[in-house]
Amino acid sequence: MITTRIDYSIPMGKAQIAALPFGLIAVAEVLLFMALYGAAPVAEAADMLMPWIFLPVFAAGIIAHELIHGFTWMFAAQLPFAKMKFGFQWKSLTPYAHCTVPIRKDAYVLGTLMPAVVLGFVPFLGSLLNGNGWLLMFGVLFTFAAVGDFLIIRMIRSVRSDALVADHPERAGCYVYEIEG
Repeated sequence: MITTRIDYSIPMGKAQIAALPFGLIAVAEVLLFMALYGAAPVAEAADMLMPWIFLPVFAAGIIAHELIHGFTWMFAAQLPFAKMKFGFQWKSLTPYAHCTVPIRKDAYVLGTLMPAVVLGFVPFLGSLLNGNGWLLMFGVLFTFAAVGDFLIIRMIRSVRSDALVADHPERAGCYVYEIEG
């Protein structure tokens, strides 16, 4: 039995650019909200962009984003906390959660997408239900914060769901281990 490791990663700086088209999801969220409720709730929530509000909300949200990655990977792959590594890559100004062992692709995908669901899509859907511009802004912000995660999922879309995937320790993406024979 031979195991082949395939690198599905790109440098963080390049990933930040390559992921930008996924930002159209956030734009679509705003347009849908405004089609339903107009621009007034968005204008009323514009205070969220003030640095004394935006920066603490964004910092707390990014920490939550990385913790959601880590805890979802732990849960989905039944891993102990010791198999997770959290940190910040200063060179690219990118926070990260890193699973230190290979896990099944389905568990990896779940953990990769969960912050977008919890912090982006759920608040956005809540904003659609009640017309709250603050919820919209929060949901759009954290949908946009997940564009790199969407890029990673796109990069491994053709990989079998039972393949083993190891988070890349320094780059955006992962290694995929294919077992032959």
